[in-house]
Amino acid sequence: MGDSKRVNPKLCWIGGQTVKLQTIRVKNFKNFTSAADGGFIEIALNGKSTVFYGNNGSGKSTLLSAVCYAAWPFINRLNNAQGTGYRTLDKEQLHIGQRSGSSARYGTGIVLQLDGETFEITKEMEKTASGRVNAVNASQQSKQAVDLAQFFNEHYLADDDTVAGDDCPKQNMPVFLNYGTNRLVLDVPLRIRKKHSFSKRTALERALENRLDFRTFFEWFRNQEDFENEQKSIKRDWDYRDPALECVRKAALSMLDDAEEIKVRRNPLRMVVIRNDKEYRVDQLSDGEKCTLALLGDIARRVAMANPCRENPMEGEGIVLIDELDLHMHPAWQRKILSVLRKLFPNIQFLITTHSPQILGEVDRSYNLFMLEKNADGESELHDRYLYGKDSDSILRADMNVTVRTSEAEELFERFYHALDQDDYTVAETVLDEMNSKLGDDPEIVKCRTQLDFSRM
Repeated sequence: MGDSKRVNPKLCWIGGQTVKLQTIRVKNFKNFTSAADGGFIEIALNGKSTVFYGNNGSGKSTLLSAVCYAAWPFINRLNNAQGTGYRTLDKEQLHIGQRSGSSARYGTGIVLQLDGETFEITKEMEKTASGRVNAVNASQQSKQAVDLAQFFNEHYLADDDTVAGDDCPKQNMPVFLNYGTNRLVLDVPLRIRKKHSFSKRTALERALENRLDFRTFFEWFRNQEDFENEQKSIKRDWDYRDPALECVRKAALSMLDDAEEIKVRRNPLRMVVIRNDKEYRVDQLSDGEKCTLALLGDIARRVAMANPCRENPMEGEGIVLIDELDLHMHPAWQRKILSVLRKLFPNIQFLITTHSPQILGEVDRSYNLFMLEKNADGESELHDRYLYGKDSDSILRADMNVTVRTSEAEELFERFYHALDQDDYTVAETVLDEMNSKLGDDPEIVKCRTQLDFSRM
């Protein structure tokens, strides 16, 4: 890695050929307790994309926030991450069973790997018996973040003005992004008062916020269109397409099957989608369309900004967290979103939470799949699962403990099959008539009618 030998190689978690999150560590953090020896609970990801599912309050989002708390000190030194809510681990993050009485330690951590080198980032606090909260080994924790930021600045941001086409050294950088559930609010600017400066460093701007920064996405898209038009004139090539912008266009529209183009109109200023030869403002799209377009477009924008020297910017690397991936999505979209993410961003490691059985049925061996649930003491526990290829009804019943019908409908079917087992065809016929009246045209009722007719023979 050249002159990186003067810096501890275990600190070089970002900027190399491979960056992977290997382990999430939690200790007395929210619903999680500590390990049996009082240390951190370790959740092994082994560098794989991972999906978490479980009931509300089971700890899915907690694990994503644990990663953000651990990463915040480093990310903040690269690009201002103020206002994200991950700066301080106050005692409200301490496991509720540890909040009173004697002192207790709590915190989060991550173990990352770069080109075979492994290192840890830990954020650990101690609540004293009097209620005060202090950092554990504060100087060591601070040094980890300072050294990481220094290495990153020296080796991957020293030439932050470098653009593709120049004598471009190996300066592509992975991204670290977090997308919370507040992704629907699209702040479309009516005018651009202050010109934004876009560079590799700004690929990490507001990277840990729980909301999607659509305003900056809009500004970048408009600026990149202006650059593309300028290049068309300079090159005298009216078919020229800017590679970064083209990648973002493709990503933003990847879930909109009938969409042909996305662009910015200048007067009045607005972003529009062309579909079936008609023009629609982005704010006219459905919530699911807006949310998905903005999410995929923003990931692509940041990856493209961070990888100015790749022929295909979407081959950039990084770690991306998405809470409730299925938010506002139609079940058909939920079924295909994982394959779309993998195709668009083949080298990104995703950490995802979901409630969707359609998504869970698409999680193959290339992912980790963990179910979270609370034990009898209200503490979060993880269990390995593999549900690839299962139908949604099976996942709802067997793995999410949810009936696929209303309780009244379930009772009707139970009464019918009980009567059939007892050879009480009169009662079975009566229940079947009631099912027809209340449930209407249902394939399962047709099946019941066939079984009843066959039993009477």
